[in-house]
Amino acid sequence: MSEDPFGDLDAAMGGGESASEPESEPEPEGTDATDAAESEPEPEPEPLDEIDPRERPAFEFDETVHKALYVLESVADEFDDIITYDVERELTRDHGLKGVTKSELHNAALDVATEHPEEIVERVLEQRGVDDENSE
Repeated sequence: MSEDPFGDLDAAMGGGESASEPESEPEPEGTDATDAAESEPEPEPEPLDEIDPRERPAFEFDETVHKALYVLESVADEFDDIITYDVERELTRDHGLKGVTKSELHNAALDVATEHPEEIVERVLEQRGVDDENSE
């Protein structure tokens, strides 16, 4: 008996090769190594600079961070509706953007808020029912 307990399985199954010799894949008929080299090369992906900015997001998802925002459910629902049905629709229909991501939309919304802190102050005062003139 040989040292390999499965050594005679190939012979029993009709294969003449031993398990230690890998089986090579047959070349498709009518082709050889030179034909493969002469075939059309796969196109290289376009550099990001050359891709139309309407075709890709402004930034990659892995550049983002997840931050928790605590808002009233009604405000969150209205925000989601406006972002999805108004903003995203206008960007895709009217401006031809494709693949608009939620991270782009959320980033833009927060960016607009950071440009208008006075409106945030007014809204907090309004929510509390504090008259702006009486706040001092």
